[in-house]
Amino acid sequence: MEFRQLRYFVAVAEEGNIGRAAEKLHISQPPISRQIQALEYELGAPLFNRTPKGVTLTEAGRTFLQDAQRVLAHASLAVDRTRAAHAGEIGQLDVAFFGSPVYLAVPVALRAFQRALPETEISLTRMGKQEQINALRDGRIHIGFARFYPSEPNITVEKVADERLFAAIPQDLALASGSDVTMADVATLPLVLFPSGDRPSFADAVLAAFAEMAITPTVHSTAVDTTAGLALTASGKRCSIVPESVATLRFPTLRFLPIADCPIRAQIACAYSSERKAPILEHFLNCLHSISLDPGKFATQRDTDSVFEIGSKGI
Repeated sequence: MEFRQLRYFVAVAEEGNIGRAAEKLHISQPPISRQIQALEYELGAPLFNRTPKGVTLTEAGRTFLQDAQRVLAHASLAVDRTRAAHAGEIGQLDVAFFGSPVYLAVPVALRAFQRALPETEISLTRMGKQEQINALRDGRIHIGFARFYPSEPNITVEKVADERLFAAIPQDLALASGSDVTMADVATLPLVLFPSGDRPSFADAVLAAFAEMAITPTVHSTAVDTTAGLALTASGKRCSIVPESVATLRFPTLRFLPIADCPIRAQIACAYSSERKAPILEHFLNCLHSISLDPGKFATQRDTDSVFEIGSKGI
C-alpha cells in the first residue's frame, strides 16, 4: 500500500467522482482508476460502488476512509514537524549553567525563548565550566551560561549582561545600617570568597577589584559556592561580595548593600560551539540578543517580603 493510493482514494471518496478527483489532483483519470483497483485487490474488498454518475462508498470503503484520512493527516503532520525541527522551530534546546546566572539571566532568557517558540522543549543542567566546554564539543548541550570561561578553540564566548556588585553583611552589624558601602568599608570585615575551583572565577575578579584600589582585604575563607558563602557570611562578623542577581534574593539575617565605588561589574557570559550551531540554537541566540538581562529591572524584589530559595552551586 502506498501513500499515493491513499491520496487517490480519499480524493475520489470526497469528490464522489473519479473525473473531479483527477482535476483536483491535476492528473488524468486512468492512473487513479488503476491505483484504486490495486488498492481494492490488496485489501480484498471493494471500496466503491460504481454508478453512471460517479461512485459511492461501500461499507468497507466508509470504514477505510476514516483510517486513510487519519494516516494522511499524521503523514502531513510528520512532514511539517520535520521541517520545523530542521528550521529549529521545535525540538529540544539543551542548556547548562554554572552558578548565579541561574538566579536571573538564565530563567529570563529561557522564558522569553519558550514564549517565542512554545513548541520547543528545554533541558537545563548544572555543569562546571570545563564540563560545559567538553559537552559543547561533544554536542551534548547547545549553550552554557557562567560568568567566566577559559579561552578555548572553536568555542564562542559572548557577554550577555553585567551586574553591579553588592556587599552581603549580617544585618546586626553597624555597617549594614546604611544605604551603601565602599570597598574600604567591606575590607574592615573578614571576607568570604566563592567559589573554589574552576578558574578563572568570580573570586578572582573580587580580589582583582580590591587590588585595583590598593586595598588588601582579610580573606576569611573561600566557600565552594554561593549558598555556602552566604551561610558562612551570615554566621558571624564577616562579609562577602555578590553580583546583583544574588542581591535580588532574600537570605536570612543578611542585608545586601550596593558598593558605591566598586571598580568592576560582574559579567554574565554564554558559550557555544562555533562549529555546532544548530537551528534551534540560532533561534535562541536571536532571542537572547533581543532581550534585556539587566538585573536592575528586578531589583524591587530585594525590598519585598518574598523569600527566594538559594540552592545553586558555584557562581
